[in-house]
Order: sequence, then C-alpha cells, then structure tokens
Amino acid sequence: MKEKRYISICCLVFVILTVACKQQKQLPNILFVMVDDLGVRDLACYGQQYIQTPNMDRLSEEGMLWKNAYSSCPVCSPTRASILTGKNPARIHFTGHITAIEKHRHPENSTIIPPEDLMYIPFEEQTIAEVMKQAGYTTAHFGKWHVGGEGYWPIDQGFDLNIGGWTHGSPPAYFYPYERPGSSWNSSIPTLKGGVDGEYLPDRLTDEAIHFIKQQKGAPFFINLSYYAVHTPLQAPEGLIKKYEKIVPGTGIDPVYAAMVEKVDENVGRILDLLDELRLKENTVVLLTSDNGGLETVTDNSPFRKGKGHLYEGGIRIPLIIRWPGFVKAGSVSWNRTVSMDLFPSMLDMAGVENGSIKNLDGRSLLEDFSGITMEVQPDLYMYYPHYGIGQDPGSVIISGRYKLIDHYDQVKTELFDLMNDEGETRDLSEEMPGIADSLKLKFYQWLESVGPIMHIQNPIYINNKK
Repeated sequence: MKEKRYISICCLVFVILTVACKQQKQLPNILFVMVDDLGVRDLACYGQQYIQTPNMDRLSEEGMLWKNAYSSCPVCSPTRASILTGKNPARIHFTGHITAIEKHRHPENSTIIPPEDLMYIPFEEQTIAEVMKQAGYTTAHFGKWHVGGEGYWPIDQGFDLNIGGWTHGSPPAYFYPYERPGSSWNSSIPTLKGGVDGEYLPDRLTDEAIHFIKQQKGAPFFINLSYYAVHTPLQAPEGLIKKYEKIVPGTGIDPVYAAMVEKVDENVGRILDLLDELRLKENTVVLLTSDNGGLETVTDNSPFRKGKGHLYEGGIRIPLIIRWPGFVKAGSVSWNRTVSMDLFPSMLDMAGVENGSIKNLDGRSLLEDFSGITMEVQPDLYMYYPHYGIGQDPGSVIISGRYKLIDHYDQVKTELFDLMNDEGETRDLSEEMPGIADSLKLKFYQWLESVGPIMHIQNPIYINNKK
C-alpha cells in the first residue's frame, strides 16, 4: 500500500507541475551548465572542505541538489550525447569518447576489441536543441562539444549559435591565443575567434554567454554553457594557484586543479548575477552538472572509489543541482537515483514541450523529484562501456535496488557491491551472493539486447595466446 500511495502522490505532483509549466504565459529560459570532469566531491555543498565554490553552492541553497546523480558513462562524449538525445549511449551507438584517431584504441594483447561505434550523434536523432528551437527558443552553445567531427558540430545539431564547440574535448591551452605548439591535432579552437593576451578560456566563454543573454531582450533562450575546465591541461591564473599551494598539500587535490574549479565557480557567479540584474532569475531554470567523475590524479573523490574512466562510483557519481524559482524548493535535496539522460525529458517538461514524437527515450523527467519524496523503488541504471581509456577499465554496470554489479571485460571478473552499506565499494559480494550476481548479470544482458548497441568482440590475439 505504501508503494501505491507513493506512486499516486508522485504522479499527482508531476501532473500539477507539468500543467503549471504548460500554463506559463512565458517560456522559461533554460541555462544548462556543464563543468567538464567536475568531481562529485569538488563543491562545498557536496562536502568539499578546501576549494571555495560559493556560487555553485548558492545554486544549491536556492534550488535542489541530488545526492545520487550518475553520469551515463565514465567518460565525456557518450554522456554528452545522452544528455543531448535523452537516450542511453548504447542505444545511439556512441559508447566511447571521441579520440584524435579514427578508431578507439586498445592494447595489442587486450581481451576485447572495442566496437567501431559512431563517435557522432546521427541526424536521425532529435537533439534537445532541435526540440527547443521548434518550441520557440533561440539556442546557443558555448564551449566544449566533443560529440561529433566537423559536419556534426552544434550548428548542425540544432543550435543557432556556436562559440568554441568543435571535435576535440581538450583545449590546446586555457590562455589566449589558445594554442599548443607542436600539437599533433590542431593549434587552436577554430570556432573561437579573436581574443586578447592573457584572456582565460572560462572567462571568455562566460563573456560570450553574457553578451548573448543581453541580446535576447526578453525572448526565450536555451543555452548550453559547457566549460572546457576543469579538464586537462591544468592551467589557471597564477594568483589562484599560489593561494591553493598553501591550502591543499596532503589532500590529494592538485593546487592548479583547485584554482580551475574556483575560477569556473567565479564565472558561474557572473552569470547568476546577470540574471539577477536583468530580472530574469524568476523565469530562468539553471541546471549544473558534470559529464563524469573527477580525475583521481588531481582530485579526491573519497569515499567513492577511483575516478574518471572507471566504472566504480568515483568514475560515475556526479554533482547535479537545479534551480527553478517557484517550482523547486530552495535548499531541497533529492536522494532519488538519476542519470544524465534524465535531463532531456526534464528540460522538455520545464518548457511544456510534448515528447511523444521522440521514440525510445531512456530518461525520466525529474519534475517528479521536485516533490522531495524519495522513491521506495529506485530506477535501475545500465551502463555499457566496452572501451579502453583512462584506467583501462572496459566493462558494464547495472545498479538495481541496493546492489551494483560490475562485469569487467579485461582481467575478466565480476564484482557485486551493496551500495546501501558500502558506498566505497570495498567488499565484493559476488562469491557470497552468486544468485544475486547471476540474476543482475542476466538482467543487464537482456536490457543490452533490447537496446541493440554495436557490440565489442573478443580479441583473436588474446584468444590465441590463451590457448
């Protein structure tokens, strides 16, 4: 009875919020902020003690913070593609991040050969920008793209404006002229023109976003503000680096990385101040998140295990904050499990846009979480990552109920964890609970078959060597 009552309450709240969205006289502006590689523990509102993040913390004080938010992949490109489409990376054949070479790398004697997946969003998919544009929004992208080569850049995928978005995910440099002498793939960002000596990339992207907002003069806008920071190369203003050289020794946090986080936070604050100044705050939804867990060589993700590129919690747990005055209670917290592709249907519902024409959406709308009620039955999470990258950790994940199963494809093994009692994944229960492990593995591969990904294959060299 409790579960039925919970579902009824959530459905009622969801219907009320959805109707309220559709009845708004003016479309809400939507500002989506992505901080690249930002770890779940890098913000003070998530427990960070050393890095100062007052502006992102302000967002959490004025909005809702999710305690169980996941990226849809432990690396960037697939996660970004899932946000743009509302679909699991496996479904859209985009499970690995774009590399500077045509095919995904793998060691010569690797157990598997990664799938030759698309490394772009096919035009058959409707992106969030395309849907928002049809709904009357002016759409703009600023910063990192990394979900398609030339011909699949933001302008090709529904954005009216693209400043800074292109094929690669790492900037050549963070200071103007944004060049990396001797780089094998490019010396500058082709979609970011001009600049002044000493200009810092997060500052420049924020300047461009501010200029765009001021130009709208009341017209509804959808902004994808995707900072390249805090991705490598680690570069920040000298003054901030010196500040953190005194603060973070012995913490596992790189002082340059800490300076980059604070600098991004400063720029988020500039945008929030602008919304206040232009009296746009009340009619603007601000969403802030990351594309994967923090890189463990430069930040501390504890108590979560490992970091970016890994299937452990440190690689896929991320911050998520949404501020929407009048719809989201200030200072609220949700413990519901959510994943990157939930943001697509959420933003559509915020804009009062019907999504019935979009087939096979994998995400759920987060409007139901605004009630503050914790689901008794949490959504299952599925992740197919058959790629070698940071950490050399190809495999798959299913989280169902309190249990998480990782099926490792190289150094073949299966691990089972009870996340309710062991969020640090310190105790493998697969041998103690073989029945649960087997049932979760079966459930995952039934799901995988239903979404139809491009599959990895066994490496013939590995098979022959094993013989």
